[in-house]
Amino acid sequence: MELLQRLKASMAWLGGALAALTAICYATGYYAFHAHLTMLGLGQVVDFKHEDMLLEGARFFFTVTAHLLQMVLALGAGLASVLIAGALLGEIGPLRRGWRGLVAWLAGRRAALDAARPALVSTLLLTGLVVLLIAHTNRFFYPLLALGRIDSLLFRAALPAPQVCTDLIVLADDGLSPAVASALLMQGERCGSLLLGEFRRLLDGYLALLIAVSLAFSVNFPIRPAALAQVCRLALGVYGLVYTLMLPIDFGILVRTAVYPVARIEFKQGEEKAVTGNLMARNDKQILLWLPGARKALWYPSETIATLQVIGQSNLFSQPEGDTK
Repeated sequence: MELLQRLKASMAWLGGALAALTAICYATGYYAFHAHLTMLGLGQVVDFKHEDMLLEGARFFFTVTAHLLQMVLALGAGLASVLIAGALLGEIGPLRRGWRGLVAWLAGRRAALDAARPALVSTLLLTGLVVLLIAHTNRFFYPLLALGRIDSLLFRAALPAPQVCTDLIVLADDGLSPAVASALLMQGERCGSLLLGEFRRLLDGYLALLIAVSLAFSVNFPIRPAALAQVCRLALGVYGLVYTLMLPIDFGILVRTAVYPVARIEFKQGEEKAVTGNLMARNDKQILLWLPGARKALWYPSETIATLQVIGQSNLFSQPEGDTK
């Protein structure tokens, strides 16, 4: 009986965990899809299916988890190398004695400083945290926020295709600007690796933020008064939450490619000529087609359509060969 009760409890926990994971994937997929369609300029036109949002959320978590795991393994390997090197050097007598002397001297200096100026260490630590937070926001958060505002690229004038995508990049320490990212997006899939690299750079900043939040809530930093330390932890936690919520938006813009099926629609007798374009959405009453040559999206009533043929797929930003045949 006890084994059966444990099994029931485990199944209930597993069901709750799967339901929570499904809800999280659904929410992140919604953010990613909406940001992607807003980037295209069709955010208020196209409706997406629930299963598409769920799959997109799963793709987001797979991409984020894979990169963070890779970075954690790289950091772990580097830390292990440092520890091994330190252990080997510690076997050398003069170095070991020198290191112990340095540690004892630093501990003595800190004790003397705490006794003479008890608020100085707290002030220096708080100042360092503020400086690091400002540097992080400038290098990661503001670019993350700016890239999330890219919109309506399908309706902008087409840019000439460069020989190499790097010709569009302006060298900067704080990542791609929205103008440069927009130019890369409008080149279709040619520049996808650079956009993925920018998203991974933002994930590196996210990993640094996760480490900082973990340390803030697990280590007792000597910030006085204690209420100020709690305020710092709360501010860092809120900052991490906002950063987390922005990541699916940039994923939908930078990582999700604008590849959609190419469909040819033939109409019933007496209707207009056949048209070819990218199939964006479909329901019981209408079909939404993006016509790249005319650079417009049109709804076609299903009752007027004789046949619909899917003849391939293409990126919406590819150079059109014409939308009618």
